[in-house]
Amino acid sequence: MQKEKSAIALFVKDEAHDIMAWLSWHISLGFDKIFVYDDHSTDGTYEILKACEGTYNVEVVRTSLLEGNFYYRQRDSYFDAIKKSIDHYEWIALLDGDEYVRIDGTEKINDFLNKFSAEDTAIALSWCIYGSSSRVLKDKVPTYQVFNYRSTPELNDNTLVKSLVRPEAVNFSYENPHKYNLSYGRYADAVGQPVEWRPGATKNILWEGARINHYICRSMEHFIDRIKRRLGSDLSNSTVYWSHFDRNDVYDPQDQSRIDAANAVYENIKKSIFQYSLKNFLNKGNASLNTENGLSPKRKVDVFHLKNSHGEYLSLNNVDGHLFQGEGFEKILVALPYGNEKIWLFRNPSVYSSNVRFHINHSAQTNYCFEFEIEPDDADGSIAIKSQKTKKYLTCIPLSHGGSVEFSRETVSEWENFYLGEKVTNLEFFGENEYSASDMIYYMLNSAGNFSYEEFILKSSTFDRDDKMKLKSLLGIQIMSIL
Repeated sequence: MQKEKSAIALFVKDEAHDIMAWLSWHISLGFDKIFVYDDHSTDGTYEILKACEGTYNVEVVRTSLLEGNFYYRQRDSYFDAIKKSIDHYEWIALLDGDEYVRIDGTEKINDFLNKFSAEDTAIALSWCIYGSSSRVLKDKVPTYQVFNYRSTPELNDNTLVKSLVRPEAVNFSYENPHKYNLSYGRYADAVGQPVEWRPGATKNILWEGARINHYICRSMEHFIDRIKRRLGSDLSNSTVYWSHFDRNDVYDPQDQSRIDAANAVYENIKKSIFQYSLKNFLNKGNASLNTENGLSPKRKVDVFHLKNSHGEYLSLNNVDGHLFQGEGFEKILVALPYGNEKIWLFRNPSVYSSNVRFHINHSAQTNYCFEFEIEPDDADGSIAIKSQKTKKYLTCIPLSHGGSVEFSRETVSEWENFYLGEKVTNLEFFGENEYSASDMIYYMLNSAGNFSYEEFILKSSTFDRDDKMKLKSLLGIQIMSIL
């Protein structure tokens, strides 16, 4: 049997917020197989993982609670993955959910592994600890893109390693999840040199070639959740751990081509979660999956870019930033879903960032799809955009006066005029008029599985919390990861 090159094993619990990013990054690196051992998550992590099994070569296993010790369940999970890899994969990496393999340049993981000799039966990759990038709250931006500041080699914790091993060389005597005992061969570092070990699973820091980006802190909200989960085991109710690891000394973002590749996978995973949720929902409701008997989409809704009266496009200034005028990180899209009464301003639902929120000054909300009222002017084809919440109009102040885009005007004048730009695409929607979560459920039940991800992600963004909780109860907890 011809062996494939690479597998990776993940031991994880309650990482629904970030598991899509972890999978996306490592799938885009080219790992041939991903084994995931879920330690009985209750936040939707397991369901997200199951949704990925049919799309990518992911195998999901729940750990056995017959072993009462968390650390031994982790050991048993890694050993099980190593045994499954014997005769099937040349290498397997053993990681946690906050650890990401980073390879220099544009190589894939298999190209990196091809550099090692038969004598190299394990590879030790140094930790590179990243801080919070001064973020307080969780958001929907993938981990590999939002946390861009790291520690320096002076942080001694970076001497710890994580390992890739040749499965046949492991002798299954366990010390810790960092370093594995070998029956033969040697440990090499990321550039192929023999490892000179320090005490325990530590060595001289080497970030050349490859390393493990370790996102220990992430945001303050992440950290607090981690304290709650592990209080009394290995973390305490204090800021000592945070103060030690929240190092933001050097700006060191990931390569943009790597981010783009991972984001493409990220978007596919979100669509897989939606399809998994929809299929389970239809099965529970005994609804037909026969596409010939379902409702047909009623209409197509055109999607445009938006221009202001100064001739500038409206764009976002960064991945989770503010609406501004000019060419920026991402041009905003608009649609008139219900005739000339409402307008949606939204991120492209066909790219990874569709549910990453952005901001409009003085809108009194944050979202990835904003719904506002419009007032058309038939004379020149312009529209005025009005917030239902603040009763103010959107204005674009000229660049010579500061250039702000904000909801701040009581009446409409030239600066409050907007125009539909070029048509970008169209979306198929059920229903002729504005509808509620109950209506969406009806359309989904009668869609024969043809209800689209795009309609779901955009329309659900306009629902209130109670309606979103209704969707969660019917579609499953995993659906919250894409709302």
